[in-house]
Amino acid sequence: MDTKQRFISATLATALAFNLGPAGGPTLRASSHMDAPLVTRDPAANTTDVYAFVVQRGGQKFLEVALGVYPHEEPGIGPNSYNFDDNVLYQICLSRGADLATGADSVAYQFKFTTAYKTQDSILQSYVGVVNANGDASQNLTQTYTVTKVVGATSTVLGTGTVPPNNQGVATPAYNQGGDGNNPARDGAADAGQLDGYTAGAIASLNGGYRAFAGQREDGFYGDINAIFDLLALRSGAGNSFDSQGGYNMHAIVLEIPLADIGGDQQVVGVHATTSRRATSVLTDGAGSAGTTSTGAWVQVGRQGNPLFAEAFIAIKDKDLYNRTKPTSDAALFKKYADNPELGALINALVLKGNVAPTTNRADLAAIFIPDVIKVDLSTAGARRAGGGATHPTVPDDAGFSRMSIFGGDVLESPLAGHPFRLPGSAIGADAAKNYVPGGWPNGRRFGDDVVDIGVTAIISDLRALPLVIRSADGIDNVNGNDAVYSKVFPYAGTPHNGRNYARNARAPFSPLLNISARGVAGTGANALIGGFVVRGSQPVQVLVRAQGASLAAFGVTGQLADPVLELYRGSALVQTNDDWRMPAQGAATAAAITATGMAPVADSEAAMLVTLEPGAYTTIVRGKNGATGVAIVEAFLTR
Repeated sequence: MDTKQRFISATLATALAFNLGPAGGPTLRASSHMDAPLVTRDPAANTTDVYAFVVQRGGQKFLEVALGVYPHEEPGIGPNSYNFDDNVLYQICLSRGADLATGADSVAYQFKFTTAYKTQDSILQSYVGVVNANGDASQNLTQTYTVTKVVGATSTVLGTGTVPPNNQGVATPAYNQGGDGNNPARDGAADAGQLDGYTAGAIASLNGGYRAFAGQREDGFYGDINAIFDLLALRSGAGNSFDSQGGYNMHAIVLEIPLADIGGDQQVVGVHATTSRRATSVLTDGAGSAGTTSTGAWVQVGRQGNPLFAEAFIAIKDKDLYNRTKPTSDAALFKKYADNPELGALINALVLKGNVAPTTNRADLAAIFIPDVIKVDLSTAGARRAGGGATHPTVPDDAGFSRMSIFGGDVLESPLAGHPFRLPGSAIGADAAKNYVPGGWPNGRRFGDDVVDIGVTAIISDLRALPLVIRSADGIDNVNGNDAVYSKVFPYAGTPHNGRNYARNARAPFSPLLNISARGVAGTGANALIGGFVVRGSQPVQVLVRAQGASLAAFGVTGQLADPVLELYRGSALVQTNDDWRMPAQGAATAAAITATGMAPVADSEAAMLVTLEPGAYTTIVRGKNGATGVAIVEAFLTR
């Protein structure tokens, strides 16, 4: 691995050293969803990830929190196996005020599910026809839930909701492109109007201004967990990326919390989640068997705060203990693992081939994980959100979003002291009169944050000494984005993959563009240089088409066309034309947009256009300006 190393100024180092106290610090870690031995046998209670971030909507501020369970849902296996469990208590917990330092619960939000069938006199468990709306006659298996807010000994029911169907395919067409159950799942939504009918219909408005969603979604975590736990034999190179959660679904519980109901925005809160089962389960058999009966008090079987603490830091002997305890026990039971991380030693030995990452007396890491709650500064503006990347045609990332959070320059102004990673503007080249926190993890966690790269950056860096040394691990696992498009509106997680049509880490991925790169003499009239390409699939794609002549001299080509003119046709219809690429036609993509693709022509006299094209066959024609002739090349590139 090549690491980039930079030294932070003494001002920044001093600010961090001051803030990295026992209450917390810059979080890190990823999530393979298989954190401890016992809970991996209980997928409905097995937590995957916790998310927490601030949004602003309609003049109000909200804390968005989400819990994922049931990892590695195979879309093509059918709907029968993947549902919330009526016998599991799902909880999302907040720590406020003095509770933040200890990880104690100030507020708990409980989700309890109930499963019902319209008929059990059929082998068709989940669907008996095409589902047009959640819970309709065709959705045989329907789950509902109740949300209860618990503060101390006081419980308040906030409301109820209905779980939408899993994405089976033909039975659930609204999830999929063009409303066709044979097509891949739809992209996420940029606004509420773009949500599919099942998702939109499953957003429950609760008492007190809360909203909730519970149902199947695409697993938004990404990273090469296979390579990390395969002796850190990390992949590299184009076409050699492996997203271990790519192509899988999970079940998500998402809750929107009005800040006005939890004390306002002038505070930092901690977020974690737990799953619990009844203490006793009784099994019966024989003709009179009633199935499993669960009784007794709720017993915690899983928890999640900052992802992968149990998996990557805690030894096997204590992993199950972690899942059975609350964050209030972390200081006594698990601090030793953060102080002296085995993971740092493994990275040194297997990746860095030297003593780079400090492996003892890591007070900075102990500040991160003890207690293991995700800290969120509620005083900031809303977090920037991910969509499908900065250049996605319909769901682009918010301007300024970086998957690397603060390590990618993504920060938020913080008017309130209290977050362990709050920095003066002078330390990060911003307004010296203001203070800032990370735009994503470790200030909360957003869908789209690259927690592997952020986490490894923190592990191999040293936050203990002045000046502070940051070593970037950007791209460490060769996975730099999700395999699906997030929604930028509630419930944020992407549309669940279609069981009939989905892909997972194909070594030769399907490309919607079949292109022909043509080089030859661009003559006049019928002797113009002609090329062509095909856009496949069912969705529009963005394509850069360019014609080069003058720059061919660098490759030893003589007689090149000095000033090519490019025309693009679909059938006999002219789509667009261009002469000099830095002077596009009115309404066409700008030169800056063309440059941003990394495939702009070399010479200003050459032609290029950046166009969004529907599926179909296209023809390119290259001629010389004012009847000139010469050698040219015409090419087409898929940009997204």
